[in-house]
Amino acid sequence: MPDPGTVDVWLTRLTEMPLDTGPRGDTRRERIMRQRVQQQFFLRLLLAAYLGCPGKSVQLVRSDRGKPMLAGEHADSRLRFNASHSGEWLAVAIADGVAVGIDIETERLLPKSSLLARRFLSPEEGEWISGLDEPFRSRQFLKQWTARESLVKARGCGLAGCLGEMVLDWQPPAIHRLPADWDNAGDMVLRSLSLPDGLVSHLSATRGPAEPVIRRITT
Repeated sequence: MPDPGTVDVWLTRLTEMPLDTGPRGDTRRERIMRQRVQQQFFLRLLLAAYLGCPGKSVQLVRSDRGKPMLAGEHADSRLRFNASHSGEWLAVAIADGVAVGIDIETERLLPKSSLLARRFLSPEEGEWISGLDEPFRSRQFLKQWTARESLVKARGCGLAGCLGEMVLDWQPPAIHRLPADWDNAGDMVLRSLSLPDGLVSHLSATRGPAEPVIRRITT
């Protein structure tokens, strides 16, 4: 298990993993299906290593709001995890008794980044991002977006009901205001992750005895 107050972050490029699973065709649907099978395989294998059991014994379910959770014989485990993928990359955050959320995005040009910022971010963030030039504007939008996603995933709720109540500072993204109905919102922490070029990512977690520390990033 991770040390108390730490979060292990694992990053892998699925295309470089020695996995021969899933559909073998080259259509878009078959590629997506194959990628999903690889993601589930790697996640179960990683969780099994922490739990000290065979990968086939790891059962996963989703909460009513879509948060992945351990089930079956490991339902009462203190192990907490969250995963995110973008393109060929998969990131997994793991902690002991600490709720975690992680989100990654492949950096890319977003033709409608200004519109997206004004629609989905707070008015202050939308105005700031809309005034930037590309490609900086797209990158900053992805930073603010992954920060939001990681917070929501750590909380275990959907974006739809809380986007309008979330306000983040920027450079770097930081918590300014969270939805009023979030219990213990003051215990949430948000951290940017230093990942390989071309990836934007944030990690969120609840505070334990101390502020969570990112212990390991493996690629």
